[in-house]
Amino acid sequence: MDNQRQNRANEVREAYREYLEWARSLLTLAETISISESPTQEPVLRNVFRLQILYNEREALRFEHFLRKCTSEVADFRSLSDLSKRLLQDWTENDEDGVKSGNANYATVLQRIVELEGKTDSPSLDKPFQTLTQNPNYRKARLAFAQRIKELNERLG
Repeated sequence: MDNQRQNRANEVREAYREYLEWARSLLTLAETISISESPTQEPVLRNVFRLQILYNEREALRFEHFLRKCTSEVADFRSLSDLSKRLLQDWTENDEDGVKSGNANYATVLQRIVELEGKTDSPSLDKPFQTLTQNPNYRKARLAFAQRIKELNERLG
């Protein structure tokens, strides 16, 4: 691969890593606010947010695998949503087998996801999530995240 495509792949990698870090930070803030505003729901809320963080970790591990195996293809992505689509919806069995065999931590993340997916009670979380969306600190953080995604997409586009 030529130097220009390698540089482009590095740009995509940095943008995607930043996106994942912002997402993780927003999830952490949402968890903190939700628990402080709905302390009786703490165990269920912790499960929900831990599950979302595990999804984020799974996506990060998939991306690192994809970057190692398909660096040239990574250079072609022009938006975070297209890259996320590739890592989530268009993820193949071959991709999955490759990341499982190349990263021992991946299997642990998958196992934790399976354990937590059955422990989320969505109807009981309606009120805490409604309260969260009204919290000014969370709203401000979501707007900042949306703005940062826009900037990252512009950089990639």
